[in-house]
Amino acid sequence: MSTSIFFSHSNRDRKWCEWLAADADAIGVTAYLAEHDQNAGKQLAEKVKRNIDKCKALVVLLTDNSVSSSYVQQEIGYAIAKRKLVIPLVQPGIAKGDLAMLEGLEYIEFDFRNPRPAKDGLATELQRLAERQRKQGELETLIAVGLCIGALVLLVNDGGLPAAGS
Repeated sequence: MSTSIFFSHSNRDRKWCEWLAADADAIGVTAYLAEHDQNAGKQLAEKVKRNIDKCKALVVLLTDNSVSSSYVQQEIGYAIAKRKLVIPLVQPGIAKGDLAMLEGLEYIEFDFRNPRPAKDGLATELQRLAERQRKQGELETLIAVGLCIGALVLLVNDGGLPAAGS
């Protein structure tokens, strides 16, 4: 199972998200940008909700371009309602009150003049997310194997299956 993220952003910041997405892809995390998924005649809101539902985290690039975007704010609210991890990248100078539902949440500062620290910070968070998902998958596999073994033991003990050597 691959780890995937949804990038919430202003179209004016698209190139920055594509730059960040390249790093995500390099560490095995699939990044979704709505602009890369053109479906003429389809409901944009349904496409966005479906892809937020499928992702493990929403990464929001909150800048002067996106802070007042109703789409970005709705994507954040939808992700929070779906209990998704939200990783904010916030441009310096964004007022705390403009963070809306993100106020009080730790974030990564994204400075356009020096974006490398934010890119590295995001890569670290995505690596942690991928590792947690890998461990969760291993745990689920172990539980499934244990349940199968338990069911077989019950079947053998109840006479449903012949015991080995019978």
